Amino acid sequence: MAKTPSTDVKTIHPDDDYIHPFAKKLLWLADDKVVKGFIWLPILGLAITIPLALLYPFDDGHKAPWDFFASWGIIGFAAYSFVVLSAEPLFRLLARRENYYGEEVEPEVIVGPKVEVHHHD
Repeated sequence: MAKTPSTDVKTIHPDDDYIHPFAKKLLWLADDKVVKGFIWLPILGLAITIPLALLYPFDDGHKAPWDFFASWGIIGFAAYSFVVLSAEPLFRLLARRENYYGEEVEPEVIVGPKVEVHHHD
C-alpha cells in the first residue's frame, strides 16, 4: 500500500529569518491547539451574552422602527450577502493588469559556468 503524502502545514519556527519581527509575536495563533480550539471562543461568548440578555432585556422605549424578533439577523444576513455578492463587481472595477505599475521586467536567465566537454573518439 502506497503511503500518501502528509497534508500537514510546514511548522513555522520563530527563528526563521523570513518572518517579520512583528509577526513572530502572533505565531501562537498558528498553534494546532489554538486552531482546533477556536470554536470555543464564540461558544463562550454566546454562553455569556445569552443569560445577560435574558437578565437585562432591551428597553422597549429605545427600540428602532425596524426592530422586531429577528430583525438584526436579517439585516446582518443582507449586509453579509451584499459584501459577498459585491466582490466580483469590485474586482472588475479595481483590478489592474499585472504590469500596471511598469514593474514587469524580462526574467533573468541564469546560465551556469561554461564547462568544456571532451569527447573521446
